[in-house]
Amino acid sequence: MGEVSRNDARTDQNTASHVEDALQLCARQGIHPALLLMEQRGVPRPVALRVLCSPDHFRKQDRRRTARPVR
Repeated sequence: MGEVSRNDARTDQNTASHVEDALQLCARQGIHPALLLMEQRGVPRPVALRVLCSPDHFRKQDRRRTARPVR
């Protein structure tokens, strides 16, 4: 029941959207408010910390030219 399918795009899209919102907040108000926002929205803490502490590794929205194949 607690399992998440790797093919469930909604979960990844929701998390990606929350992370993107937090990155925009981080640019305006700093890391702490962005971390709190991600925690409130259910982004796993290790993911939030990795994203906020590694700005050189932020993903770009247009990084892929084609969609990843569904497995």
